[in-house]
Amino acid sequence: MRFALLALTACSGSHHHGPAMHGDDKRHLYVEIATAGAHENALEDGATKGLAALPFVIHVDGGGDVELQVETSKLHSSNGRTTCDVKIFIFRLPQHDLLGIADGSAYAMGDDAGADCVGSLAATLVRGKVRALLKRRLDAKS
Repeated sequence: MRFALLALTACSGSHHHGPAMHGDDKRHLYVEIATAGAHENALEDGATKGLAALPFVIHVDGGGDVELQVETSKLHSSNGRTTCDVKIFIFRLPQHDLLGIADGSAYAMGDDAGADCVGSLAATLVRGKVRALLKRRLDAKS
């Protein structure tokens, strides 16, 4: 039940998915990014950097094959150290079927530790755990 609620939250308002615009391209997977939680800009920057490291992925604003819902699930600062948890929900578009979830924890220190923590963790998760799932999705397009 929680996943259905998250899917509705991810696409609330005027955000609607149409048919994939690049379905005939079997060599690339077109991926959209949506963010939620603290430091949304850092989450998007991190996920975008992670996607840039995957040669078979093209980041798009709409008409994608897959959407990454990237969110900060926990952010806590204490004694000059910030810890963060990030979750990435991977949805097949336009059906919005949940394909998988990747999550992780990290910490950072410094002036902009919150943004640094979530941004670098998002990039790491995309290059690592999310990569394999995106590759399987691309193989399914063939």
